[in-house]
Amino acid sequence: MFPIFRKCSIVTELACNLKQRRVELEFSIDMGKLASCLWERHKNIWSWFMRPLFGIIMFYGAWQNSWLILLLGLLGLSTSWCWFPRPKSVHPWVEKFINVEKRYITPPWTLPKVGSLIGVLAFVIVGLTMFWFQNLKPALLLMFLGGLAKSFWSVKVSGRAGIFAACFGIVWSALSLYLYLKLH
Repeated sequence: MFPIFRKCSIVTELACNLKQRRVELEFSIDMGKLASCLWERHKNIWSWFMRPLFGIIMFYGAWQNSWLILLLGLLGLSTSWCWFPRPKSVHPWVEKFINVEKRYITPPWTLPKVGSLIGVLAFVIVGLTMFWFQNLKPALLLMFLGGLAKSFWSVKVSGRAGIFAACFGIVWSALSLYLYLKLH
């Protein structure tokens, strides 16, 4: 008998023995606790600074027609909100804004919530497409409008607590406008 077949029969026998003895391995994660922990980490202001940075990297990757850079930007954008530890103290405005954001992107789904999420997805897809095909001026105009929309939404849904978050949208818009005007 060939050695490879002997190894296969040993593995098969072991698998059958485990099944006969009803050995069960159980792996469970309390998703509620995990999500709560991640939302607590998102209160760290550093995660707020990283997300626009990765947005820029993602759109730059599209401009360079580089799937690697684009995907690295997307990965960073979608995960950087939970990289940093929970801060020792959280400003009440940050606490309120994160709670509003959490309620806004978790069920139950309402028409305004779904509309906003579709709008953000459309913004990203259209922006990536414009940058990918080198339509820089319309892409920068879209980035400018997207930053203003983000700022408006932040204040609209959370009042004064959204002012700090709105600043990121204003800076995004200002940078986009600066680049747009520089091209003219």
